[in-house]
Amino acid sequence: MPETGTSINRGNRPPRGNGEGLARASPLPTTCCKTMNEQKQDEYPIGNLGLVMIGFALLAIICMLLWFGVSQKEKSTNLDAVTTILGEPREIPPFTLLDHHGNPFTQANLRGQWTFLYFGYTACPDVCPTTLGALTRADRLLRAEPGGTHPKFVFISVDPERDAPEQLARYVPYFNPNFLGVTGAEEEIANLARPLGVVYRRVYGDDSESSYIMDHSASISLVDPQGRMAAVLSPPHHASAIARNFREIASRFEGVSADGRDRAKE
Repeated sequence: MPETGTSINRGNRPPRGNGEGLARASPLPTTCCKTMNEQKQDEYPIGNLGLVMIGFALLAIICMLLWFGVSQKEKSTNLDAVTTILGEPREIPPFTLLDHHGNPFTQANLRGQWTFLYFGYTACPDVCPTTLGALTRADRLLRAEPGGTHPKFVFISVDPERDAPEQLARYVPYFNPNFLGVTGAEEEIANLARPLGVVYRRVYGDDSESSYIMDHSASISLVDPQGRMAAVLSPPHHASAIARNFREIASRFEGVSADGRDRAKE
């Protein structure tokens, strides 16, 4: 007859209870099992909280690396990919337009100084104001450099029907009083736009022919002091990139004389 309080294991079923039967069935003493558990804790002291903290740290490092890669890619795109320097500057044929002061604007106004030319129109809802804002900030950056080469900025309307000189006089100085607005006959505007690669067209609304917008290029043309097209700046436009790229382009052209010879080699 079994002793009172003793667990009986019938057949091959595992012992039941609070673990006392397991301790008795084990060939190792209870003190040995406790010693092994204590050794395991000593060898691996990191608990669940420590593992979670390590996971968060690794995740933070991965996020920082991804952010750094994206920011470097954006910086490279904004600086390098938007500006195309022509191998040979392109001649601009004669044209005759009017500035917003009512004065003639011709080829002669493009000589003797670097000039940024941007084509748009005063009723433009978004692209033109955004670009003129970027050019205004670039102008401030360049003016802040003492003794540096400074360009002029000209806004040329592709909508002469609505953009008379008086309209440009109200619109252009709003962005920058140093900027010049230019308009004129459609044929003369086309004579200037064509060699610069600028395209534009009217897009009429459904309600009437009097309601239209102008679909036009968003690029900016840079003309050298000899009145030739030297570079094209494609969107998106960023003031810091415009100023930085202009300084680089101007420095490349500094040693070139009017007849095309490099003074540095003479």
